[in-house]
Amino acid sequence: MEPRIAVVGGGAAGLVAALEAARAGAPVALLERGKALGRKILASGGGRCNLTHRDIRPERYHGGGGVRDLVGEALSGFDAAWARAYFEGLGLMLMSEPDGRVFPRCGRSRAVVDVLQAALNELGADIRLNAGVAAVEKDGEGFLLRLESGGDLRARSVVLCCGGPSYPQLGGSGSGPALAESLGHSCVAAAPALVPLRVKESWVKMLDGIRVEAALRAEAEGRTVAESRGELLFTAYGISGPAALDLSREALRALAGGRVSCAVDLFPEWGDGEFRKLLEERALRFGRRSLAGFLTGMLPGRLPEVFLEQQGLGPHDRVEALGAAGLEALQRGLKGWRFELLGPRPWEEAMVSSGGVSLPEVDPGSLESRKAPGLFLAGELLDVDGDSGGFNLHFAWASGARAGRAASTR
Repeated sequence: MEPRIAVVGGGAAGLVAALEAARAGAPVALLERGKALGRKILASGGGRCNLTHRDIRPERYHGGGGVRDLVGEALSGFDAAWARAYFEGLGLMLMSEPDGRVFPRCGRSRAVVDVLQAALNELGADIRLNAGVAAVEKDGEGFLLRLESGGDLRARSVVLCCGGPSYPQLGGSGSGPALAESLGHSCVAAAPALVPLRVKESWVKMLDGIRVEAALRAEAEGRTVAESRGELLFTAYGISGPAALDLSREALRALAGGRVSCAVDLFPEWGDGEFRKLLEERALRFGRRSLAGFLTGMLPGRLPEVFLEQQGLGPHDRVEALGAAGLEALQRGLKGWRFELLGPRPWEEAMVSSGGVSLPEVDPGSLESRKAPGLFLAGELLDVDGDSGGFNLHFAWASGARAGRAASTR
């Protein structure tokens, strides 16, 4: 029996789209190009799957024209409470962390894929692996899908959930935009959105593995182009961690037009005046210590020594020898340590991509194509990307659910 709905892509959006269509009673075929479902889900959150966040709102998402309007309508009724109830209804126990991120209580991303696949199996959905789609063609009132294996499949409605080119080793590719363009859509060129950043300073490798809470500010030609705050991870090539990832989208856009520097505030909890007072009080108490010893207890690992050397200060010099001007210079460095950004790490390390199907070409209420009626689009294929912390997976679940439900009503 031919399916009424064909869902292309077995990732986060595709799994939920297929499940919601099947729940509505529609015969569904879920076509996954790879040998397993949900491979990006399995890698998310360090293998734990950060599946949503308590602070789901349109302002946490980015994209082309109309992004806030589309996201606002797409997420209406599909907020964080919905996501929790949805997965708990599938039998998945959840836990929240203090920063708002939500994970499976078992700590395994595999459990997320398993409960979704179990629900699809219970409803009799037709799940096909190694079933890449080479082309989608309009065929009367429906669609003809030409498979890479050589076969054909007809469906009344199609939900494209092919994702983007991030994590190509896990199945990410440019096939989704190509299929959408073949049906009349225009697409914004893909670029890494949440990706670690390379820096010019080679000595950063001495800090490899050190984590700090920091605020970052990317600047180009004297203006701020992006800001973020969170955990910063120093690496052998530059910077990573949530703070760097959230900065990467706009920083890389600016970098395409010229040089971009990154100012790192190692003590974002304090304003400049408060922090100056803190340093003065510590200098009175620990004036006979070396500068490296003075910063020990404030910064982890080798960070004090490396920081001081790059500021032109001797790690073994005494604090009392700094004077007021030296203390002010120390403060400026700790609140604005500068690096020059060079570019992103490879696509293999990009968590999501920006770009995708142009949003004005999609109905925000149903996520149905305005170019090809009966075609629906969801997830990373759309020109929407969110902050790190579960926002992208949440959009995938929510947009997949909305598209799957809408497709089932045609």
